[in-house]
Amino acid sequence: MPAIHHLGWAVRSIDEARDHFETALGLEFCGEERHPDVRVAFFGRGQVAVELLEPLDGTTAVGMFIAERGEGIHHLALKVDDVAVALAEAPRHGFVPIDKAPHPGSRGTVVGLVDPGRADGVLIQYVQEP
Repeated sequence: MPAIHHLGWAVRSIDEARDHFETALGLEFCGEERHPDVRVAFFGRGQVAVELLEPLDGTTAVGMFIAERGEGIHHLALKVDDVAVALAEAPRHGFVPIDKAPHPGSRGTVVGLVDPGRADGVLIQYVQEP
């Protein structure tokens, strides 16, 4: 049975969303990182972990997601032992790989995205911890 690693939540501004996740939801701020196209902030730990994704440009994948669907759940991240194997097996489960190969993720992880082909637009991200 796969374990949920975190929920990826697209927001226009981490600074504006932070109070909601810390105060209203009671999730502890655990740090942030910058990547070439996205700023990422982490809230909560263990079974309740949320990764906020703020696009640095409207033409990025997260920027386009927000333009089309608005803020909200972008992906469900599942913890796996080997992202490469999970990506290779994804078509057997009806998923369409977005990433052809694993790549570096936040906090030293290795990740890969697949599209479950559902109308809700929530992607699946496989996460392999170091």
